[in-house]
Amino acid sequence: MKFSLPENDRRSTWIKLGFIAILIRIIFGIFPELCETLYSRGVYPWIRYFFDKITNSLPFAGVYIFVLIFIVWLLAKMISLFISVFVRREGFKGKGYVFSFLSFCSMATFWFLLLWGYNYARVPMSEQIGLEVPENMDFEAVWEEAQFIKNKCIEARNEIPFIDTHAIEKNDYPENNEDEMRLLLEEVLKEYGYDVSGNVRGRIIRPEGILLRFSSSGVYFPFTGEGHVDKGLHAITKPFTLAHEMGHGYGFGNEAVCNFLAYLSCIRSDDPAIRYSGYLMYWRYVYGALMEFMTEEDYLKERATISRGMYNDIEAIYEAQDKFPPFIPYLQPAVYDVFLKVQGIQDGIQSYNRMVILVSSWRKKFE
Repeated sequence: MKFSLPENDRRSTWIKLGFIAILIRIIFGIFPELCETLYSRGVYPWIRYFFDKITNSLPFAGVYIFVLIFIVWLLAKMISLFISVFVRREGFKGKGYVFSFLSFCSMATFWFLLLWGYNYARVPMSEQIGLEVPENMDFEAVWEEAQFIKNKCIEARNEIPFIDTHAIEKNDYPENNEDEMRLLLEEVLKEYGYDVSGNVRGRIIRPEGILLRFSSSGVYFPFTGEGHVDKGLHAITKPFTLAHEMGHGYGFGNEAVCNFLAYLSCIRSDDPAIRYSGYLMYWRYVYGALMEFMTEEDYLKERATISRGMYNDIEAIYEAQDKFPPFIPYLQPAVYDVFLKVQGIQDGIQSYNRMVILVSSWRKKFE
């Protein structure tokens, strides 16, 4: 005899589980040490082990299977709805469909939080590694970072063999940086006492531009435990972006922290091209912060002091991105901004920029 819950009971169960999951998230938000101990360093490493056995060995990104299953499920639901309303003439059961939708959202929330989302509530990395992080940076501090990173970019670029002032191309980078970036990232995490259980994948997602058209260069998908980077990205940005997305996979939700981890991973590489990826991506954030303190004329004068090679690289990065304009401009950033704020990241999408504060504080302590 096969046992199954009635449909209404199943839907009620998911709503209850979703509510409990959210309640736990609120508790973790109040007591981040509890989240750090019980979930991020307790339950989550076992979840990573699970993904290692299920999706990491696949020859392609697990998200393809997930999307296919979701589309088939959605089509089945739509066909069932059509038959119910127009064939059987049962009418449109508004309350029932609202209940089903609420159940679906609750189920998605439950699995999202359990599989990864609670990491948003963990103890901030800056506290765990002993950084003194100011709330903001003044002009002098940002200017100091700007001069530092400009020189580092020039220095690393000059060490890349057979490079003059032309824009760096994909042939100047290894064909696949995933394994090296994972190794570098794990070295950073081990150095600061973090768990590196699992073998987080950094998949190159196809077709080209699929993420860029949603105003994103990469994404971590918690339902398959894999990071993804758009194939259409310029080669210079891929090592940094891979490390960023794999950083999410090792249990970090904060975008600034993952930028910080990506930077630390890149600059410890023996390959000057990978170091340059980290330095140039940081340069973009620093000079973005510098714009807030300067007139446009003064900013352009300072920007003109970068090397011709750097300038050509930056233009090549923008050109690669411009090939894939967003389907709906500003929609994804606006939605993601709300999502991050719901997760307790007060700065929302602007939290990416706090990487500058983290790197500056790290340099003062460790360099």
